[in-house]
Amino acid sequence: MNILGINEGHMSSACLIKDGVLVAAVCEERFTRNKNEQGYPERAIEYCLKEGKITNNEIDCVATATEELQAVLEATQRYRRFTISDYIKENNEYWKPKLLENKEVNYFDLFPELPNNYYDFSFLKEETDSEQSYITNKKWSELFQKERVKNLRRQLNISEDKIFFVDHHTGHAYYAYFMSPYRKNVLILTADAWGDGCNCSIWVGNENNLELHHKSANNTLARIYRSMTLLLGMKPNEHEYKVMGLAPYATEYYSRKPYEVFKDTLYVDGIDFEYKQKPKDNYFWFKERLKDCRFDGIAGGLQRFIEEMMAEWAKNTLNHFGLDTLVLSGGLALNIKANKLISELNNVHKFFVPSAGGDESQSIGSALYLFNKLDKKNKFELPLHDYHGPPIDDSLNNIIHKLNLEKDFVIKNNISNLEIAEFLKNDLIIGRCNGRAEFGPRALGNRSILANPSNIKNVTKINNQIKYRDFWMPFTPSILLERVSDYIKNPKNLPSPFMTIAFDSTELARKDLVAAIHPADYTIRPQFVDKQSNPGYYDLIKKFEGLTGIGGLLNTSMNLHGEPIVTNSSDAIHTLINSELDILVINKTAIIRKKI
Repeated sequence: MNILGINEGHMSSACLIKDGVLVAAVCEERFTRNKNEQGYPERAIEYCLKEGKITNNEIDCVATATEELQAVLEATQRYRRFTISDYIKENNEYWKPKLLENKEVNYFDLFPELPNNYYDFSFLKEETDSEQSYITNKKWSELFQKERVKNLRRQLNISEDKIFFVDHHTGHAYYAYFMSPYRKNVLILTADAWGDGCNCSIWVGNENNLELHHKSANNTLARIYRSMTLLLGMKPNEHEYKVMGLAPYATEYYSRKPYEVFKDTLYVDGIDFEYKQKPKDNYFWFKERLKDCRFDGIAGGLQRFIEEMMAEWAKNTLNHFGLDTLVLSGGLALNIKANKLISELNNVHKFFVPSAGGDESQSIGSALYLFNKLDKKNKFELPLHDYHGPPIDDSLNNIIHKLNLEKDFVIKNNISNLEIAEFLKNDLIIGRCNGRAEFGPRALGNRSILANPSNIKNVTKINNQIKYRDFWMPFTPSILLERVSDYIKNPKNLPSPFMTIAFDSTELARKDLVAAIHPADYTIRPQFVDKQSNPGYYDLIKKFEGLTGIGGLLNTSMNLHGEPIVTNSSDAIHTLINSELDILVINKTAIIRKKI
C-alpha cells in the first residue's frame, strides 16, 4: 500500500510510506529555499513520488494532516512571512482591541496581502462571525478544507475518496510512537501551541495500537513561550530555541521574579492543567508584569517554569497509568532542557523524543495513522536513521565550471575521510554534504558544518564568518556511540540519535568537546552516531578519533543565517561562496579555499 502524507501548515512537508517502509520525507522549504515554508508542499510531494518510484495513479490514499487548518494563517502565510514587526503590529492592532478592549478589527485591513497561489481564498471575503476571531473562524476552516481537497485533486488527479484528514494531535502521537524503539506499554504525550481544538493529549500505545485517554486545551505553555519570545525581541514560531539557549546565563537573582510571575498563572492539576489566574492575553498581561525585569531573567524564569511544568505533567501521567516508558512529540518536544528534566524523573525508565517534534512531522504521523488503520498486510519498519530527504545530485562538476570555482578554490576528487579528519584536526571548518538529506530541523552529518570540538576558538569562527549566530547559542556534538559514556551522564542509557535531549557533561567532555557544549551550564545535546545508521559519518569521526583521541565532532546545520538547511550541490556552493567556510566536501569531492 502506498500512503502519501502531507502537512500544509507550518513547516509544510510530505512523506511516502510504501508497504510499511518510510521511503521518503522532506520539508517544502528545502526546495523553495523559504525558511519555515507554509502551504501546499508541491515539490516535496513530487520528490516523494519520484523517490518511491510511483505515479499518481499508484497512490492508495493521502493522509492530510490537521482537520481544521486556520485559513487566515494559511492565506497570509503568517508563519513564513511575518517579521517581528508584523507580530508586534498584530498584537497591538488586532489582539489588543479584540481581547482587551472588546473591539472588532478587520484582520485584512491590517494584513491585506494574500500571497498563497495554491488555494482559492475568495471565501475569506465573506463577513466573519462576530463571536469568533478572524484567525479561529470555524466556517472558514470548513470551507478551506473543501479547497484543500480540490487542490489535491488538481495536483494529483486523485479521487476524493482517497483523501483522509487526520486530527492534529493524532498525527503527533502516531509519529512519536512509531518512530520510537518502544512498542509495549508506552505513554505518549503531545504538547504544542494549538491544533484541532486542543494543545495537548495523552495516549497509551501497546503492540502498535494507540488509545487516546485525554485531550485538553488548557496547556498553554507553548503559547506563553511564543509570546515571551516576541517580548524579548525575537521571532515567534522560530526563535524559541534562542530563548532556551539564553536561559542558562540568567542568575537566580534576576530570574526569580519572572519565574514567580509565570508560576502564578498555569499549574499542573493531575494529568491536566488549570489556572490560578488566567491572563486575558499572553503578551500585554506579561509585558506589564515583567516591565522591570532583565531580558536574561525573563528567559531564565520562563525556561525554569516550562521545565518544571512539563516534568510534573509527565510524572503525574506516568503514575496515573502505572507506566515507566514515555515518548513525546509536538512543538514543546523541541525544548531539550525540559526533556532533560523529564528524562531524570525517578519513574522514567525509558524515554525517547523523535527528531522532528514540530509540525513538519505531521505528514509522517498522519501517514502512519492511516497505515496502521488501513494496511493489514504489512508491518511498519522502524527506520535505522533519519536520512529520508533528497540525495546529492550529480550537477557538481557543471556548477564548478560554470562558476569558475577553480580560480579561488582547489578541487580535489576522491578525498578520503582520513584527509578530512586531518583538516578538522588542524581547525579548518568543513561543510559536509553526503548522500540523502536529513528530515526535520537538525543536521545529522549529511548536511552539516563540522569542526574540531576541542578548540573554543572555532565557535567564534563559525559564528562570525559563516553562521552569524547569536553569541550565546551553543553548538552540539556528534559522538561515537561507544564513547557516549565518556562524555555525557546517562545512567539510564537513554537513546539520543537526533539531538533531542540535553544531558549533563563529564569533565572529559568539557575538555574534548568544549566548543560543542553550553558554556553557561555545561549541558550537552548530543547526536549518538553508530556505524549502522550512517557508516560514512561514523568512519569520519572514527578517523578523527584516531588522530586526536576525541570521539566526537562539533556539528551544526549547513546554512546561511535565515536560510533553510542546504539540499543539493547548488545550495551548498551558495553557502560556500557567501561565507568563509574553509572547505566544502560534496560526496567525494572537496572544494578547498586557496587562502587556507
